[in-house]
Formats: sequence, structure tokens, C-alpha cells
Amino acid sequence: MSPIGALEHAAIAIAIALLVALAAEQARLVRLLPALVGVVAAACALELVALLVNHVPFPFHLDLMEGVVMQHARRAAAGESIYPLPTPRFVPLAYNALFYILAAPFLRIFGDTMPVLRMVSVLGMLGSIAAIFVIVRERAQSAWWGAIAAGLFCASYAAMDAYLDTAHSDAWLICCALWGTYLVSRESRGTRFVGVLVLVAGFWFKQHGAIFLGAALVYLAWREGIVRAIPYWLLAILLGPVLYVWAPGHVLGPGFHLFTWHVPSGWSQFGAHTIPRVVLYVAEFYPALAVVALAGLWRAVKAREIGLLDLELAAAALTAFMGSLDPGSSYNVFIPLATFTIVCGTIELARIATRVPLWHGVRPALVLTLVAFAPLVHDPRAFWLPASSRAAYADLQATIRAMDGKVYAPGIGELVDGPQLYPTAHWVALDDMMRGPHRTAADSTLSRRMLDPVRHPAITAYVLTNHPLTTLAPPVSELASSYTLVEDYGERFASLTALPRRFDHGYPRYLYRSVAPGEVTHAP
Repeated sequence: MSPIGALEHAAIAIAIALLVALAAEQARLVRLLPALVGVVAAACALELVALLVNHVPFPFHLDLMEGVVMQHARRAAAGESIYPLPTPRFVPLAYNALFYILAAPFLRIFGDTMPVLRMVSVLGMLGSIAAIFVIVRERAQSAWWGAIAAGLFCASYAAMDAYLDTAHSDAWLICCALWGTYLVSRESRGTRFVGVLVLVAGFWFKQHGAIFLGAALVYLAWREGIVRAIPYWLLAILLGPVLYVWAPGHVLGPGFHLFTWHVPSGWSQFGAHTIPRVVLYVAEFYPALAVVALAGLWRAVKAREIGLLDLELAAAALTAFMGSLDPGSSYNVFIPLATFTIVCGTIELARIATRVPLWHGVRPALVLTLVAFAPLVHDPRAFWLPASSRAAYADLQATIRAMDGKVYAPGIGELVDGPQLYPTAHWVALDDMMRGPHRTAADSTLSRRMLDPVRHPAITAYVLTNHPLTTLAPPVSELASSYTLVEDYGERFASLTALPRRFDHGYPRYLYRSVAPGEVTHAP
């Protein structure tokens, strides 16, 4: 859907919600609108639970990179370096290491399966929901408003690109940012030290966590004074940048800095897309909450009563801007901004409910709350795995086993269970090494070398792709001259499509075979 189309849908949803809210108010049934808002929040929570039950047990990938994340986690569980130098067998991703380390004991105890790895993410998501409830309940002095904030977070499943229940570190970044913020805002110095540690952990889950840590350190220096805040800063510097620079190579591996610093540093480019992309995202999903959150921030600035949540809202906006600098990023880069907009916006709605309970016979806080839910409404069927998915996965495994040669599936990487693929270098990891305005010839050469075993194979080899080979990103697209199309499976594996996100990643469909000498290629 185009940005204009998305905004039109959001506007229609908001208009309908506004009409419903005003009609409920005019009905003069005191409990009708609060009950309606409560039902909507509960329905969003129940929908999320249903999606978790549907998604978590599925053995195949729900996201393009889940297989590569599992490769990382399996290495951590086996005591191997998590970021080795790249080989055709494994090219690391650009995320920080803590999610893999956290997942390792779960894999050892419960089995190294995709459901177990997803459950680690789900724990982070549940921790985030609990933190949202606790923070808003305390600031609003109302468990009801805490539950509404949690419901808004649950309603944001589609707005957050369906990332929080798949095997990624995003849920744990948010969990650490929220609980770290809560702990740092306490009065006890000991609790604040724990909060700093939690925020440091957020950085180790995902690099943007450093921004939330920085905001908290600024708050502590302002609140306690620079001298008394020095221990917090020393702890954060020691366990953050110092440990990052001097990371133990035998644990993290010789490729740690290559993939977590050099590779992502080449993606950023400020362009016409950068700021509008953030603005359009907020306008599509969080217009009402953003307005009231900004109003609360402006009020705090005018009164010179800026709190930690205000600083963290600004930090979340900065993470969104930095994520938007990468035009190839998904909407998961906006999850922190969405989360803190929900928290700060709901707190401000609760304040409005207290300060302005009625306005011309209308309760503005409740009307705005229903309007805040409206653009987050989505069709859960778009995220529901059909009953045929498991059979399709078994069919895919059998199809790969029946092939008379090595199979490379750049959109899969490595199957967590089933037949072995080779190479297992995922196209995302290879593309990460090559894309962006700050790449060198050495980066491109290194990425291309990962496909040497399949570029000119000694025996028959196959390439199984989700989209036509020539349409893929290099270096995978460069295989087109050496392979010919032998099978288009059509819709046979369509139920294995990943969850809907910003980009359509497709499903296994096109099978190519290595070209014999003198043979003509047929690569669409």
C-alpha cells in the first residue's frame, strides 16, 4: 500500500472511531464509552494471544532471517564464536550479541528448535507489556489506564511489522529500554544502578539501545549532579563501549566488529526519504497519541519539569530517525518510537481525563483513546498461518531431499530441521555487506566470494529462490548467467510466505539448475 493510501485508511478508521465515540457520549450512558474502550483493548490482547498460539509452534521461518538468527544461537549454545569470519556456511548478521547468548541455555534445555527460539522473543514481548502496564499505572495512578496502554501495545502488532513474536532482538531491546527507564526513575541509588545495567543490556541486544542509555545518564547527571552521577557513567562506559571495543574474541569471534560496526555503518544515507518516512509512519499509526504525547512534552518543557520519560521519548524519536537513514530497513526500526509514544501518550490522556473530565458534555480523554485505537486496527487473517502450512513445509523438505545435487536457497539460508543446504549464506547477510553508499570494493569482493561454491560447481547444483533470480540483490542475482530455470512451482509453497511486512519476501518458487557447458540459460 502506498503512503497516501495508508494515510487514507487511517483517516477513515479515525473518522469512524470518532463518530462512534461521540455517539456513545451523546447516548448519555455513563459507562458505555469506557466499556467500549476496555472491550477494544481486551480484544486486541486476545488477538495477540491467538496469533502467538498460531505462530510460535510453526517449525519453518516466519521471517526472512530467522534461520540465520538460529545459526547464531546454535553457535552460542555450542560454545563456538558467534561472529566468525564469513564463509559460505555462515555469514553473520549485523545485530549485537545478547539475544543469541540469552537464547543459548533455552536451546540447550528445551531443544534447538524454532518454537523455542521464538519463545525467547515472546518472553521479551511479555516483559515489555508488563513494563508498560507498571509505568503507566504508576504515573497515571490508575490500573485501568495501565491496561489501556498495554492494549494499545497489543493492537500495534501490525504497526510494529509483526516482529515481536519472531526470532529477533527487538522485543528484548524494548523490554530493557522500558524496565531500565522505570528503575532509573526510582529514588534509590542502588535501584538506579540496576536500571543502568538493564539499559546497558539493551545496547547489547541491539545497538540503538545505547541511545536510551545515554538519555538515562543525562537524566542522572541532571538529577543527582555531575559528581554523584560519575559512578553511573563509569559503569555504563565500562560495560558498554569499553567491553564492546575489547570484546572477548573467543566468545564473540573475529568477525564481531566487522558485522556489528563496519557493516551497518555503511547503510546510512540522508535523503528525501529519511524524515518523511518517520513522519508518515507516525501519521499512519499514532496520530492521536503523538499529538497528546508532544503536548505533554511541551508542557513539561515550559514548566521546566522534564522527566526521564520525556527524555526517553526524544531518544526513541532519534532511534527512528537513525533507522530511517537506512532506506532498506523494515518498520521494526520504529518500534521504540511507537512504544514510548504509547506510554507517554496514554499518561497524557490520563492527565487530560483528570484535568478536563468533561468538555461540552464530552469526555475528551476517552474519545481520544478510542481514536488512538482506530488506525491500529488490522485484519488478523493477514497474519494467520493457514492449516496447510505444515504440509507445505513437509512437501518442501521432501522436494529438496529428492534433488540430485547440492541446493542453495538464498531466501532460506539454513533449514533448522530437515535436509542440509549448501551454501547457507543468506542473501540478506550478503546484501548487508554490499549495500549502502559507504561500501568498498573489498566489501563487495568478500560478499561475492561466499558464493564461489555455487557459482561454478563441480557437480550439479540447484538454486531455489522466492523471486526470479535476476530480480534479486547482488551477489545472488549474478548467478543468473550460470543457472537455468528448470521449475516454477507456482503456488505450491505459497502458504510458506513470511509474515506481512514492509517488503514482500515471497515463498520458495523458482528452481534453477547449474548450466552444463554450451547450454543456454533460461533465467526470468
